[in-house]
Amino acid sequence: MGAVLLLLLVLTPSLYRMAKEWRSGELLRKSESAFAIGDSALALNLLKQSLALSPGSPRAQHAVELYNARSGDHPSLNKLLDRMRSGTSSPDELLGIVELEIASGHPELVQEALGMLPPKLSDEQSLRRALALASLMAQSGDFAKAAESCLAKAPSFSPESASHLRVQAALYLLATKSPESAKNAVELLQNAVKGGSRISLSAWRFLAKIVLSRPQGYSELLTPVEITSLIKSLDSLPGHTVIDSLTAADLEILKDPKDSQRIVNHLKSSSHNTSRTESLEFARWLNARGFHEEVIEIAGSERPLRDTDWLLVTLDAETSLGNWKEVSRMLDSPAGAGIPDAVRHLFLARVALMNGNQSGAEEEWRNVGGALHLEKPATLAYIAGYEEQIGAVDRAARTYREMAQREGATRILGLIGLIRCQPHNTPAVQLIPIYEELVSAAPAMTDARGDLCYLKLLIPDDVEESLKTSEKLLETQPNNLVRISAVALGKLRTGDSKGALDLYKGKLIDWSAAPEPWKGVRVAVLRANNDPDGAAKILAMIDRKNLRPEEVALIALPAQKKNLKP
Repeated sequence: MGAVLLLLLVLTPSLYRMAKEWRSGELLRKSESAFAIGDSALALNLLKQSLALSPGSPRAQHAVELYNARSGDHPSLNKLLDRMRSGTSSPDELLGIVELEIASGHPELVQEALGMLPPKLSDEQSLRRALALASLMAQSGDFAKAAESCLAKAPSFSPESASHLRVQAALYLLATKSPESAKNAVELLQNAVKGGSRISLSAWRFLAKIVLSRPQGYSELLTPVEITSLIKSLDSLPGHTVIDSLTAADLEILKDPKDSQRIVNHLKSSSHNTSRTESLEFARWLNARGFHEEVIEIAGSERPLRDTDWLLVTLDAETSLGNWKEVSRMLDSPAGAGIPDAVRHLFLARVALMNGNQSGAEEEWRNVGGALHLEKPATLAYIAGYEEQIGAVDRAARTYREMAQREGATRILGLIGLIRCQPHNTPAVQLIPIYEELVSAAPAMTDARGDLCYLKLLIPDDVEESLKTSEKLLETQPNNLVRISAVALGKLRTGDSKGALDLYKGKLIDWSAAPEPWKGVRVAVLRANNDPDGAAKILAMIDRKNLRPEEVALIALPAQKKNLKP
């Protein structure tokens, strides 16, 4: 007996270490799967847990390098590629390289990594490979083919993985922007919610987003009865968060806006015993929907004075209500000392402006700009969003530009925000460099590629390549007026005016509701096809203030015999 005990004492440390390493490996595997399906928050959390269990594990270190490479760290990427080419990468790491390089827009490296995968893969690894191949198709603009690929492969997988593929197929179907495809996508998502798998909650979130965003032309994708069923189904889905519950409340309010106060009151009554994080999320939700007085009530008199996060939420509410003296008092509280410098100057600028102190406001705005480079991405996003919300678009553009100097997702969000801050009549020549940056940072963002092609066709510049890309995008979204207009403009630029006109045949288009630029392209097409009356009807609907200079030139009357320039 003593010998057995002695043996156990000797082996226990090794067994414990092996157990930790096994658990660390499982967490890494789940982390990589979460990255593959786009759940970066969960993936990072699992990666941190794995590192805590086994910080010296080579596999864990490799996973950190992969994470760093995803964040834009080039030395880490070079280590990954060196290991791949030496044949020492694991299948999970190879799949990680595939996913990374798809996002980075390097198809040659994607094919190289795919070619080094072993023939036998686990169900989870095969799922990641299938998702990656579909993503390649989508990146080329062929969303319909990507969806078809996911649906065709689903039956050969386990029920869990098959559900993942069907949900991804639904997202690709939605991206085609075809009403029929959208209906099929909704059905796939509804089935996934009912399936009770790990992907069910994600499917629920996508359905909720569809209902709340109400995409143009997709009316009644879900009936009122189906929306009610969607709301009720949330409680049965494991892992749902307070944000999901608030999304369900948004769905209820959408159904009956007159009932919003009752819904808010119900949420308030059930929020007394929630955690600090959940209470803050609720307060932010209330602020975003204009329930500022409720925010102040929930925050109370003490929380904002000792908790910086609560102070920021309450400051948002107080500024929305115009309580500038209270804002000044709160900024001088102990919690105010914890506010990032740029945010403090932001609120001080607002207070000065509302108190009529123009020079003080300008000084504070300068202080905001001077502190931006020191702030974290989340702080920059808060500042830019606040500036945009109060109509300080030029200030917001400055902050988004700072975000665009950072790496990864922050850079992409900064560029998108910067584009959003540009006036409708900004010349195409000014926008093209920003779009080129965005396409370089996010090659898979097909809408950005399409917009860039349209802008280049406006100038015109790189016409042949821009038309070719626009035609590929139109193949996947044949009824999308944005795509039709870009190709029509491209055909006009290449002298194919009849081909431009034929693009509109059989399309039901409400020109009175169409955006101004697409009306402008239609005018140019009709004129080129000797239909001045049709062109005049569309032209009468156009508000030229919303057109870029190049678009104004497009709809200008052709030069007359007096040798006037168009």
